Amino acid sequence: MPTLMLVGAHPDDIAIFWGGAAARHADEGWTVVGVTVDNGAGSPHSFEMDKESLVARRAEELAWEAMRLGYRREHFALPGVKTSATRAEAVRRLTALFAADAPQRVITHHLEEHHATHAIVAKLVLRALVDAHAGGAAMPELWLGDGWEPVHYPDLRFDVTAYMNVKMAAIAMHGSQIYDTPYLMGAWGLNLYRAGFASSHEVTDPKMVFAEAYQRVEPEDVAELAAAQDPEP
Repeated sequence: MPTLMLVGAHPDDIAIFWGGAAARHADEGWTVVGVTVDNGAGSPHSFEMDKESLVARRAEELAWEAMRLGYRREHFALPGVKTSATRAEAVRRLTALFAADAPQRVITHHLEEHHATHAIVAKLVLRALVDAHAGGAAMPELWLGDGWEPVHYPDLRFDVTAYMNVKMAAIAMHGSQIYDTPYLMGAWGLNLYRAGFASSHEVTDPKMVFAEAYQRVEPEDVAELAAAQDPEP
């Protein structure tokens, strides 16, 4: 049974950006593992809640999301990735998971994201993949997905039409985040756009109503891409 591992920076990232892929892979018989790096304490919100309560609330929301999408949850709950120590800890844990679970496919943020934490996590994923490979793990295929900014030149549109309702339900589990930010509308619109607008010479399947877009990195190209990145400021 093949394994998909999704690595998101924050507790709601997997659902918002790649929830359709998670649900579809699970439905097609893949073992799906969802990894969240940050504890979500830095999230802006308009309601009264202390940091400890927010962290606990977001962990609970993540658990409900994982149940909706059908994946095994690995929540690092680190206090950000702004320091060398937390980045090293993230790489250590990711490397151990890549070695233990041996995923055939990994999904994470794309490297041109303007959201600093998203971009850093993508670079940490690359570093951990190289470290796990050096220890004997097979290098997986890597999909870099849409985020706050869409992937500029995606080479894969992944049909999630049949899984859009599940994705919306998973996003809705994050009540602390959708309270005053329209993530449901944003994800719906982005995936509708990705299905309707293809590359210049790509024919659009009329049955595809919703799609997630990804930049694919083949296993033999991951190490070269990782060498060009530096997660340290």
